[in-house]
Amino acid sequence: LARPEFVDYWTYKWSDMLLISSKNLPVPQELNAFYRYVREAVEENRPWDQFVRGIITASGNTQQNGAANYFFMHREIPDLAETTSQAFLGTSITCARCHNHPLEKWTQNQYYGFANLFSRVRVKNGKTAGNDIVAASFGDVLHPLSGKAIPPQPLDGVVAEDAPGADRRAALADWLTAPENPYFTRAIVNRVWKNFMGRGLVEPVDDLRLTNPATNEPLMASLCLDLSEQGYDLKALMRSILTSAA
Repeated sequence: LARPEFVDYWTYKWSDMLLISSKNLPVPQELNAFYRYVREAVEENRPWDQFVRGIITASGNTQQNGAANYFFMHREIPDLAETTSQAFLGTSITCARCHNHPLEKWTQNQYYGFANLFSRVRVKNGKTAGNDIVAASFGDVLHPLSGKAIPPQPLDGVVAEDAPGADRRAALADWLTAPENPYFTRAIVNRVWKNFMGRGLVEPVDDLRLTNPATNEPLMASLCLDLSEQGYDLKALMRSILTSAA
């Protein structure tokens, strides 16, 4: 865990999960900025919840704040909603874009309520270079059937209130990284477990749902509690796994 190769390896792993590539970020300065954000987080062992919050609420110039490239890469609101759910919650909500999910409880209304948390992110040309990611005070994504906006709401969360000047993504980050979120902690525990054991406690790792439980629920619950109590310290989680009798 202390070797420099650890930083190389996990920077690659998280960059892969976040889809960081020259295809998605063809401008080298922006690609390098996002890569540096990830690498610095791994190097300083930044808690996972802080790492994710930094991405979800990122604003500013894409060449100065590497995490802001997350919103430049995913400029379509459905892409943002689906990528966020898959990467950080380990669950796919893509089916609910067009109809209620056939294998999970997510409805089309829930999908567009979740997507509406991203509807006020704007991408503007930077004054000197790159692009600027800013939060607007207006704008909603409309439900394709009703043509009306579904109030912004995290999956299984409460409706986010639109206080004047508030960024909807702050409410999303609060819900997303909360220890009581049943998906956030399980998703990262499952990814780390699979890295070392070759198979996740839930397979596939991005298919967490009620109808696809872990093969060992007490173990999953124990690891999630351990990670939460350790302040989302991934090295501590890895040490627990690697020094166990597993």
